Amino acid sequence: MNVSTRSVMPLQVRAARLLLFGLAFAGLVVVLSLQGGLTAYGTGDLMAPWVLVWVCALLALRYGGGARGGVRLTTIVVLVFVLVGSFGQASGAAAPSEFVDAVLRIVLGAPVIVLLFLPQATAWFEREK
Repeated sequence: MNVSTRSVMPLQVRAARLLLFGLAFAGLVVVLSLQGGLTAYGTGDLMAPWVLVWVCALLALRYGGGARGGVRLTTIVVLVFVLVGSFGQASGAAAPSEFVDAVLRIVLGAPVIVLLFLPQATAWFEREK
């Protein structure tokens, strides 16, 4: 009898993946809505943390396949860099739009890091192929 067992992605990893996709979409909306009156320097300053978030969303595309611990660790490290910069931006925000931009990254990014550190998520990325 041929019994095939498929691994099912844990809920924690699916939630982290969904949060990353939602954060990437929110970043696209924020960049498109706030870039209107900015200079080239201002647009680059606005887009820099969002580019890192988009990289994390691209890494999340690999979670379902043969992703290993390196993909998880890379996502965590890049998001930590985003969050550290976002805390600095939120504390020194000159305009309400800058504050909302930074808080959005913090509110949606911090749970992703927590979810990826849970034992179920770690076991998913350390499973055998």
